[in-house]
Amino acid sequence: MILSRRTVLAGLAAGASLPAFAQSAPEPQMVPVELVEDALALPSAVKIGHPHGDVIMVEYFDYNCPWCRKSAADLPALLKAEPELTYVLVNFAVLGIPSVTATKAALAYLQVYGPERYLPLHLALFTLKGAVDGGRALKEIERLGGDTARLEEVANADRTTQWMRDAFKIGDSLGFTATPSYLVATEAYVGGMTLAQKREAIARARG
Repeated sequence: MILSRRTVLAGLAAGASLPAFAQSAPEPQMVPVELVEDALALPSAVKIGHPHGDVIMVEYFDYNCPWCRKSAADLPALLKAEPELTYVLVNFAVLGIPSVTATKAALAYLQVYGPERYLPLHLALFTLKGAVDGGRALKEIERLGGDTARLEEVANADRTTQWMRDAFKIGDSLGFTATPSYLVATEAYVGGMTLAQKREAIARARG
C-alpha cells in the first residue's frame, strides 16, 4: 500500500483548512511573476499542449475534487481549441489521505515514465467513480502497462515527499485555498472554471 505516515501528515497539515471546491466563477487576482516562475519550475509540474505556447495556464488539482474532474473532462477539448496553449498540471493533494496516496502513485508514474506518458493516466484517474486512492491509482497504472512494484518504491521515496511539499509551499504562496486553482499568465483564479471561462481567461491573457 502506498502510504507514508510522514507524507500523509504533511499533506493533511497543508490542506486541513481548504474547502473541497469553489462553486462560483472565480475572480482573477494578480500574482508576482516570480511565483508563476516558481510554479513552472516545480519538478512535479507536467507540461502538455504546445511546448512553447503564447499563453501558459497552470492547474493545481486534486484527484478527489469534483470540479477537477470536470476540468479533466474538458481538457482534450481545450487543447484542441487552443493549439497555442501550454497547459501545466500540478498535483495538489489537499482532500485527505486518499488524495495523498493517489498523488504519490501519480508522481511515481511521472518520475518513472516521464511527462509524455502522464496525460492518459491523469484522464483515467478522473474517470474512476468514488474515492481515488493509491491502490486504485496503481490499478490504473498497471492497466496502462506500468511496473507497479517499481512504482511503489518510488512513491514512498523521500523525493516524492519533497515534490509534494514543494507544491504545497508554492500553492500556499499563491493563495490557493480551493481546488482547482489556476494561473493564467500572471492572474490567479481560485475555484472551478468552465471550458468557456478558461478560454475567456486565455483570451484576456493574450490581450
